[in-house]
Amino acid sequence: MKHIIIGTAGHVDHGKSAIIKALTGVDTDRLKEEKLRGISIDLGFASLPLGDKIVAGVVDVPGHERFLKNMLAGTGGIDLAMLVVAADEGIMPQTKEHLAMLQLYGIRNGLIVINKIDKVDAEWLELIESEIREYVGDTFLQDAPCCKVSAMTGAGIAELKMTLSELADKVPARDSNAPFRLWIDRVFTIKGHGIVVTGSVLSGRARVGDSVRLYPTETIVRVRGLEWHGEKVDKISAGQRAAINLAGVEIEQIERGMVLSAVERGEVSTMWDIVAEWQQEVASGLRVRLHLGTGEFLGRIYSFKDSDHRYMRLILEQPLAAGAGDRGIIRLYSPQHLLGGVTLIAPGRNSRRLTASRAALAESKAQADELNALYHRLSESRQVLTRTDIRRQSGYLPDKAVDQVIDKLMAAKQLYCLDKTYVAADMFVQLTNKATTIIGSFHKTQPNRSGLSKEILRQKLGLNEKSLEIILAQWLEKGNFVSNGGDLALKSHAVQHGDWRKELLEKAEAALTPVWIQYYYRKEWRCHLKRLRRLMTH
Repeated sequence: MKHIIIGTAGHVDHGKSAIIKALTGVDTDRLKEEKLRGISIDLGFASLPLGDKIVAGVVDVPGHERFLKNMLAGTGGIDLAMLVVAADEGIMPQTKEHLAMLQLYGIRNGLIVINKIDKVDAEWLELIESEIREYVGDTFLQDAPCCKVSAMTGAGIAELKMTLSELADKVPARDSNAPFRLWIDRVFTIKGHGIVVTGSVLSGRARVGDSVRLYPTETIVRVRGLEWHGEKVDKISAGQRAAINLAGVEIEQIERGMVLSAVERGEVSTMWDIVAEWQQEVASGLRVRLHLGTGEFLGRIYSFKDSDHRYMRLILEQPLAAGAGDRGIIRLYSPQHLLGGVTLIAPGRNSRRLTASRAALAESKAQADELNALYHRLSESRQVLTRTDIRRQSGYLPDKAVDQVIDKLMAAKQLYCLDKTYVAADMFVQLTNKATTIIGSFHKTQPNRSGLSKEILRQKLGLNEKSLEIILAQWLEKGNFVSNGGDLALKSHAVQHGDWRKELLEKAEAALTPVWIQYYYRKEWRCHLKRLRRLMTH
């Protein structure tokens, strides 16, 4: 069975909810206030079978501009967009704004639905369709089907359902073999069961009993139960709407905009580098709202030195859990005008300049070139990386795909494997050259010293202890440097300085072998001396 997510869009009171009810029999306006006011305020959901092989989860979004935040929370994860326009009103402000946001989100599949055809004559209907076609001419809907319906009388609903089925069949299925991820759009409690969250499964699958990670808190939670449109199931897969009963978290610790993810995936940061498609000019330091997944995140946008505003840095007021390549919408903080769309490159680094590797990473992501994208990401890391680290930095690529990329990079000698960890070849060469320069400079200023402290070198190179240990072992094996245990020297300096390992061993023996030690601890001392000699000869 194939599962996809269909999302509505369009101006308030153009009949989005009524169309869904006509298609599915479900009234998605579940709140009392929605019933009283006659408009959608929050997200609504329904299930729509499309033949024997496809089931669509339908997300109904509010059309009023005051609830645009809720609309965006339901739009980021859809596969197929249904733009609804009322025949008696035509294109309205939120029609334009919703269409622009769908375009910036990168949605590429959709259709146009002209509702309320019972309120106009044929000539007016033809005029409205012509107006809509002209307006969407430069968007992803330029060649989309146009269905004319009346949710009130039922006219055209059967034809609409048939068109949705045909389009859904062509939409690429989401990858159920990729790591699991779900953006949370609702949180509530059920007596006797505890906390339940709902959302659209973007990738992967989850089963009852699985452990998943709740981001950005990084809490490990357990899946106690699963439902799919009111039906209890043992597992959920990519493309499905799901309700998940969670254990291991309190209601106060979870809210809309958070993420459930495979344990070893996802990155969390308050600072993200982005590539943007701006609708209007933006100034560095501007306070903005980022809409990504089902969440809204406040922050400021900053330009890089010596770079245009296509590449910028986003510094947020709260942590954002996401993956490389995720797309979002940027609005001005106040008034909340649409500014543009952004794609996340990677968490920001301690530099105000856009590095060549970051620009190359963004370009590779835009072209879906995962091999080069992953290499450019790895080439930035000074630290050695485990396979888990690499998978996390890949976004949400399937494990098998990440392993294939690693194998290809190693075959091309762009990636080295050192003691079950990995380092980019370019970074290894860079670290080797820098270490050589640092130690060589030390020899010039301190010619009588045997060598430079390993700890000082580690700090100057910006390496953690594990990374230095693994990379140093490779340097010593290749003969780049020699070591006396605590210090490092160039081989040429060690020769000029004399056999300082032998000299150090003699001094150690002299200092550690007074008569009383030999007398009381003769046997133990011989063992320690043998160990010391063995260490000094390596």
